[in-house]
Amino acid sequence: MDIDPVDNIVNYKVGIIYWNPGDSRLIVPKRERSMGYTLNFAHRLNILILVVITALVIYTAMYLQ
Repeated sequence: MDIDPVDNIVNYKVGIIYWNPGDSRLIVPKRERSMGYTLNFAHRLNILILVVITALVIYTAMYLQ
């Protein structure tokens, strides 16, 4: 029986950050499916997404007071 990589605890850093370079999905369901989705932080596109979100937060904090 094949187990979904999301259910394998080895693919989590610090127990909450999903990190699986072998998984091509950008957004994956959480281990507890009813809790929604999380990001695969090993996916290259996530770096861009996190930089954009961080830049928006900084811009908002600095210029929209």
